[in-house]
This record gives sequence, C-alpha cells and structure tokens, in this order.
Amino acid sequence: MSDSQTPSLLNLFTPPWSSTPYGTYDFYREIRENSPVYYDEWMHTWVILGYDEISRLSKDARLSGARIDAFHEQLPADVRADIKPLASALSDMMLFNEPPRHTRLRQLIRPGLTPRFIREMRPTIEKLADELLDRVVDQGHMDVIHDFSEPLTRGVIARLAGVPDRAAHLLENWPGLLHEFFTQSRAEISRITELRDAFDEGGPQRRDGTGTDLFTQIIAERLQHGDFTDDEVFANFLLLIDAGQATTTHLIGNAVLALAGAPDQAELLRERPDLGVKAAHELMRYDSSVQFTTRVALADLEVLGRRIPKDDSVTLVLGSGNRDPKHYRDPDRLDITRPAADHLSFGHGIHYCLGASLAVAEIDVALRRLLERTRGMRLVDARPEWLDSINFRLLKRLPVTFDRG
Repeated sequence: MSDSQTPSLLNLFTPPWSSTPYGTYDFYREIRENSPVYYDEWMHTWVILGYDEISRLSKDARLSGARIDAFHEQLPADVRADIKPLASALSDMMLFNEPPRHTRLRQLIRPGLTPRFIREMRPTIEKLADELLDRVVDQGHMDVIHDFSEPLTRGVIARLAGVPDRAAHLLENWPGLLHEFFTQSRAEISRITELRDAFDEGGPQRRDGTGTDLFTQIIAERLQHGDFTDDEVFANFLLLIDAGQATTTHLIGNAVLALAGAPDQAELLRERPDLGVKAAHELMRYDSSVQFTTRVALADLEVLGRRIPKDDSVTLVLGSGNRDPKHYRDPDRLDITRPAADHLSFGHGIHYCLGASLAVAEIDVALRRLLERTRGMRLVDARPEWLDSINFRLLKRLPVTFDRG
C-alpha cells in the first residue's frame, strides 16, 4: 500500500493480506507507521492501531460498547425484522452495555467464575481432551478444528452453561453470534429460538436455585437477590456459549498453527509444560481469534492529534496492538517465555473478558495433552483456509499429520 492510497480495513479481504494481516505481509505495521489513527472512509469508522492508544481508550468512559441497537435500526426493515431475535439477545449481553446496566449484568456471572471454579473444571477439560485424542492418535492425522478444538470447547461449554442433552446438537459448528449479526445473517435465528425453548424449560429450577447444572450454580445467589429478567439471563447464557466456544475454539486452532510454524517453541513447551499459562497468553497475543472491537464516541476526544467527534464509530484493532513494537520487543517472533499477559485479546478495562481464566485453562490443557501424545506435527496445507472475515481470525479447518508421542 503506497502513501497515496487511502487505508481501509476492507483491504484485509484482498491478497496478500487475506491470509494474514501481519508477518511477511504486514498490513497492520504499514498502516500503524503511516496512519496510527485515521478515518476509514469505506467502513465509516475511526481506526486505532497502536497498543498504548488501544489500551487507554479501552478504559475511557467516553467510548461506549452499547452499539447493537443503533446498528440494528440502520438496517433495511425486512432484514431488521428477520434478525430481531439475535439483536435483542445481543443488546441484553453485558458486553454491549455500559454502567450502570453493564455493572449489574456482570455481577450476574462474575461471582461464579472464581479461580477455585476454574481449578474444579480442569479435570473435566483434561478428560474431554484425552477422549478426543484417543480417537485420532493411532491414525496419525486429524483436523485440529473439527476433531479436537471445536468438540473440546463445545463439551466444556455445554457442561458450564447447562445445555440440556436434547439441545446439545445446537452447539455444533457454533458460528459466533456477533459475526452473524454484523454480516446480517438470518441463518442462526432458528438455532437461538430452539436454545431459548430448551433454556426456558429449566427456568423455575434456575429461579429457585434447585437446578443442578453449573450455570444455575454460578448465578443462583445473584438471581435470587437481584432483579434480572429472563431475557437478560438468557442473553448472558448465550454470551457464555459464544465466548466460550467460537472464540476459544479458534484460539486453540490458531495456537496449534503458530506452534506448527515454530517447532522450537513447540518442543520447549513439550519439555516445559509449566510454561503453559505463559504460552497461552503469548499465543493469544501472537494470533488472536478476535482482531478488532468497535465503540461509539459519547463525547469529542483527541487521539494522537486527531479529533474524533461525538457519535462517531471508533475501531480498536487489537491484532495490530498485539504486534506493536513500541510495546513488545520483536513482536512478530513467537516466544512462549515472553511475559505477554497484558495482551489486548481479552480486552482491557471494564469489558475485560470474564471467562479469560477458563479460556487460558482450556488452551493450556489442549496444548499440553496434544504435545504429550503427538510429535512432529506437520501441516497438510501450508496455506490453510480462513473464513471470510476481517474481524475474526477463524480457520475453516486445520488438517495435520503427526507421529504418536
């Protein structure tokens, strides 16, 4: 991209950046060095690419994440009507609200996702990982996404969210609801409706605290002492599924892809499993499944000398900030010993991901078990195929071969 060209995130749909926005063809670096803050005429949003600016703005109360209703209202009437169930669910999620409602919704789930709870979940994650690997280790090949990471995260979240057995199939190939919403897809509406029907069946037990599923145990006390509507409870049940499945599935996939390209780091992690948590954070920094997040300016603000007017959209490019050399030394090198827990992939500020510790535990277990039971992992396709998205780094599949460990 030359200096005379107007930068746009939409260029990520074109070669060579459609396969990776960083690395050999460093789209992010080129824009970050020339236009660290710019207005994207094609996407109608201000784009922020530097780590320090993203970190600071993530904590700035003048930027709001409550953007679902406004976007929904801008859609054509027929599309708006078709995706209303999805829009309503998203607008009730804590992620797309600001204080005081955000604070209240966050308190519904936050007390349950404690370090003790994560420790108690770990044997379940390990058992699921081993069962999945039992099916593939003897054959010497698998699709990391469809044979391992997707069923692993699906199994964990089904137990966590208390999805009834008869509705468990609805979690298969979970697409990511935010992706579906912003691409105006009608495909997932029936899935959400069926999940709501199954969820409502357990409503009385959830309300009186007699439900035996983990989700009821997590929210029981808050539900009995707080004023939460059924719509709000269901929306944040969906948020657990969405963040715990789609995002984490592809964090694991992207991590395996990165380690396949850095066999020295894979071998180090095999020899030093105690580095697992540090490695998980570094791998999330290196290639996050979520590349950017969008906010709305509630007041005029200035970033690096550029004035951003009230009501304008602001896009924080997390993938770029995670590779900013002003914050991380040699950022394009994978280094599992790097202290990278301050990466942007979980967000910063009040919207920091509530399920971060669970995601780290899943990545740690998945990689630990994979490296214990396989050796010499090799990519079947040197250029794996990605889903068409500039906001999400989601592999369609990741076929690999390996030797038994």
